Amino acid sequence: MKDNSRALTINFMDGTKVSYGFPEQGMNSAAKQLKIEEFMKNPFLMVLADGILTMFPVSNIKSIQLPIDPADAEQIRLPAHTIRNATLTRGDV
Repeated sequence: MKDNSRALTINFMDGTKVSYGFPEQGMNSAAKQLKIEEFMKNPFLMVLADGILTMFPVSNIKSIQLPIDPADAEQIRLPAHTIRNATLTRGDV
C-alpha cells in the first residue's frame, strides 16, 4: 500500500490545477532543506507519479501548495522574506 501522507497542489496560470499524494520525500530536515533549495533553482517541477514523469515549467505555475509540518517549518531554512504563521482570511490561491 502506498503511503500518501503528503500532498501537493499545483495551480496553473490558466486556472486549472492538479493534486498529487506522495510519501515523505526527505527523511530529516537536512534532506528536506536540500530538496527545497534544489527546487528553487530549477525551471521545472518534476513529478514521477504512476510510472509517468511529468515536467511542469515553473513559468506556467501560478502557485504551489505544499502543506508543511510545523516542526519542519521551524527546522527548514526558508527565504528570509517568508511570512510565517499566517492564516488565509480571504480569497483563494
